[in-house]
Amino acid sequence: MVTPDVAARELLDVVAELGTDERRVLLALARRLLAGHGTYGRLDVATDRRDWRSEAAEELLDGCVYLACETMRRGAR
Repeated sequence: MVTPDVAARELLDVVAELGTDERRVLLALARRLLAGHGTYGRLDVATDRRDWRSEAAEELLDGCVYLACETMRRGAR
């Protein structure tokens, strides 16, 4: 098991190797995780009983709907 201190150190080591845009991507992901705290609490994969495959499929479908709506709004086909 990885301790919180080791995980933080490893994350910093990886981030140090990334470019600016790659860091921005990670920042966006980290902000989404923090937003999830309000709904689900702190992520604990070992005890979280959500069906991750179903969650991902639903989110992907929602994303497709949002992109199609934006495409329609801009007048594209």
